[in-house]
Amino acid sequence: MTAAADAAPPSARLLLPVFAMLVGFGPLTIDLVLPFLPTLTTDLDITASTAQLVVTGATFGFAAGQLLAGPLSDAIGRRWPLGVAAVLHIVASVVAATTSDTAVLLAARFVQGAACTAAGVVVIAIVRDLYSGKRLVTMLANLAVIISVFPLLVPSLGAQLTKIIDWRASFLIVAVWGALATAAALIVLPETLPPERRHKGGLLPSLRNSFGLLRRPRILALAAASAAGWSVGFGYLATAPFLYTRVYEVNADGYGLLFLGTSVVTIAVGQLTGRVLIPRRGAQFALTASAIVTAFGAVVVVVLALLGTQPLLVVAGTLTFALAGRSIGAPAVQYLSLQGPASEAGSVTAILGTVSFTAAGLVMPVMGGYAEVSLVPFGILVLVAAVIEGVVALLFWLRSRRSTVGW
Repeated sequence: MTAAADAAPPSARLLLPVFAMLVGFGPLTIDLVLPFLPTLTTDLDITASTAQLVVTGATFGFAAGQLLAGPLSDAIGRRWPLGVAAVLHIVASVVAATTSDTAVLLAARFVQGAACTAAGVVVIAIVRDLYSGKRLVTMLANLAVIISVFPLLVPSLGAQLTKIIDWRASFLIVAVWGALATAAALIVLPETLPPERRHKGGLLPSLRNSFGLLRRPRILALAAASAAGWSVGFGYLATAPFLYTRVYEVNADGYGLLFLGTSVVTIAVGQLTGRVLIPRRGAQFALTASAIVTAFGAVVVVVLALLGTQPLLVVAGTLTFALAGRSIGAPAVQYLSLQGPASEAGSVTAILGTVSFTAAGLVMPVMGGYAEVSLVPFGILVLVAAVIEGVVALLFWLRSRRSTVGW
């Protein structure tokens, strides 16, 4: 354990629910509105592509906010960024829920996304502060599952909420969740990065160091692998609502069950990866396995798409298999990214998050636009992600046989 962990932190059983609430803050902010997009499109009299920007705007905000949240948490500690970000998020949520101006809505969504970044970045950094060795692997695996599954479970929740609330109320629900999660964190969590272990000099040197990390090939490689995985996940989120509800005409209950089924599979795969695969075979092996599974899933998706419309459960099963590869790779990337000093944990997490969510934000409108036309673009996206993961795994394998200086 690290020094912070030696100071008797709260038990993992108490911390994990709080971590889950904080980690779920981002996916709720970005994805809860997904099932409401058809009605939002009608209410605001906008096109489907413009409606996708409501999701993309929050995604880009999430990416941009990490550039500040990570270095800030390394410079001034883990707790302050949480409280400030929560206030900003609540204000932006109220604006988003009350406006009828599309430009104002998109701006508010960007701020929402930027404000909720502190929760995700700080959680990963706190885990790095508190744990090491096998306990670090286990906790990161738990978080990777939560991070991967929340975006899949949230649309299921949203689909049920469409029966009782409108899209405006969904933004207020997210604000309440964020406020409760932040309050719980500030009550339960100690400050895990004491002044003597923070990045020296304050925020500006921490920011400079954060950008300096981009010169390290190892960080760039992991950022590429992380972006590949998140692009697949968000590509699915952009594709599935229109594919299931408009092509297959699935109702809200069926839509929720399909997302729930995918979530159960990805949870199981993520848990096996963190608890069995990485401890026994290592993170590099898990990243290689992720590339292989993802590539196979991509090929099957493309073949099914070229064969024409297939039974719903066949398509849903194939998409779930493709996403399973992401659940193998996510814990491996997180573990490999945190093998440096604690004073850089927030910055490294921020870099990976910024690159990942920027890529995801670029992918979503494209995938959403093709969702009702063909699954081939999504299959190609998954295949590209598999190739990127495979190249990164190969680089780590080659480096493990050589000096890691400068890596």
